[in-house]
Amino acid sequence: MAVSKAVTIASSALLLAALSSQGVFAAHVRPAGTSHSGPRYGGTLNVGVDSDFVTLDPALSSALIDRQALINIFDPLLKLSPTMQVEPNLVTHWTISNGGKTYALYLRHGVKFQDGTPFNAQAVVYNWKWEMNPKNASPRISDLTLVKSLSTPNPYEVVVNLSAPYTPFLSVLAGRTGMISSPTAMKKEGKNYPDHPVGTGPFEVVSWNPEGNLVLKKNPYYWQKGKPYLNKVVYTPIVEPTQEYDALLTGQEDLIDSVPYQDVNSIKSQPGIHSEVMNGLGTTSLELNTTYGPLKNYHNRSAINYAINRKALIDLIFFGHTKPAYSQYPPSSWAYNPNLKIPYSIADAKKQLKLAGDPHGFTVTLQMENDTTDEQMGEAIASELAKVGITVKLEPLDFTTLLTNAVDGNYEFNILGWSGRPDPDQNSYAFDTTGGSFNFPKYSNPEVNKFLLQAREAPTEAQRKILYNDAAKIILQQAPYIFIAYTPVIQAWSSKVEGYREYPDDLMRLANVWLK
Repeated sequence: MAVSKAVTIASSALLLAALSSQGVFAAHVRPAGTSHSGPRYGGTLNVGVDSDFVTLDPALSSALIDRQALINIFDPLLKLSPTMQVEPNLVTHWTISNGGKTYALYLRHGVKFQDGTPFNAQAVVYNWKWEMNPKNASPRISDLTLVKSLSTPNPYEVVVNLSAPYTPFLSVLAGRTGMISSPTAMKKEGKNYPDHPVGTGPFEVVSWNPEGNLVLKKNPYYWQKGKPYLNKVVYTPIVEPTQEYDALLTGQEDLIDSVPYQDVNSIKSQPGIHSEVMNGLGTTSLELNTTYGPLKNYHNRSAINYAINRKALIDLIFFGHTKPAYSQYPPSSWAYNPNLKIPYSIADAKKQLKLAGDPHGFTVTLQMENDTTDEQMGEAIASELAKVGITVKLEPLDFTTLLTNAVDGNYEFNILGWSGRPDPDQNSYAFDTTGGSFNFPKYSNPEVNKFLLQAREAPTEAQRKILYNDAAKIILQQAPYIFIAYTPVIQAWSSKVEGYREYPDDLMRLANVWLK
């Protein structure tokens, strides 16, 4: 799960039109960096990120912030285009047979891990069997739950037999499930492997201080000849959005992963700075622990849903740079249903409290990240819920603790986000089904389980969309999650950074980047 904090497009007109047709818009578009003399080799790119990294093991990661580094340390088996289409990568081609239950994946020859060992079919199977072992508690297990057997007819072919058709499978391979670690390094490092990951990506880890910088260097074994152009990448966590923004303006950082919403308009006039805004794939939401006291009753959860004025909250926190959210499927998704909404209604909220047997409300603790934006959002939500008699105690935490508490169920409700994926299955199945690896609210509903399982097996988008919306209607009513906003992607970089391209999934891909 790329849990996100509660918070270059291509230069050609053809690609921009393709993005627009999918609901992915770019504001203040600047062409991807080009140079008359071509790419320049060498140099260090300083990247500001809005949180500490949690883990550098793709098999264990659940945070968006991790993926910012992982996408450059690991090459996924398949990759995403700027329009979020699945394309060949370490898997060069594939075949699907047996009614959608058998996938033959053909691997690229001559690829090495950063430790010099060969990337091959055996490595893929080793990683997946590790992730499928419940003892390892990998969040990837939900992506592989339908795998019946794995075989390697030769060193460059993996045959995956599924127990049922799984339409999103190829999309899954473009994410962390498709990021393959060196089995040699996994065995050598053991429990320490998350601190010393070894992939096939353009950059390898030099050093990582979990509460400080992450330093990467150029991978000498990289299979894409001539890449990367940079010698080194240094990530610096800067939790306060305004400080991260200032670090870019003063030249301390060359690229930042977010811009404060209040500065989105003014950044256009900043000399020497490029910035883009585009519709993303993710959401900012509240997660409600359905095992906690009053929140066991869905009427109490529904009362919170009615009591939050999303429009006012978006104007206050996001300065109007996003849209109210009511499901896990954003406007950029083909599963999006613009008619799925719930009104802001104090009267309906109070009615739900009465149905729950708590007409005078209750007390609940809200956990959020200890940055200005999330704390302001928490205060606004507490103020909203006080109007219906719900008392909210605020508990700001560092992001790693916030996420750990969510995973462990050590919370009552929280502010978290999901960075989103192109296929709707990855935005819902692991979150909403009973026992799902990202189902932190511990929600369980047989109808939702049925709809989301059927959506995995349905062969067409039209059939799948109906099933996703059937599930989303129940989720909206029973409110294990309360979706607040569809989060945009807003990044900025110095004009000395060339070749950078922003993607709707918010990930900063650096293999093609160079410095003037």
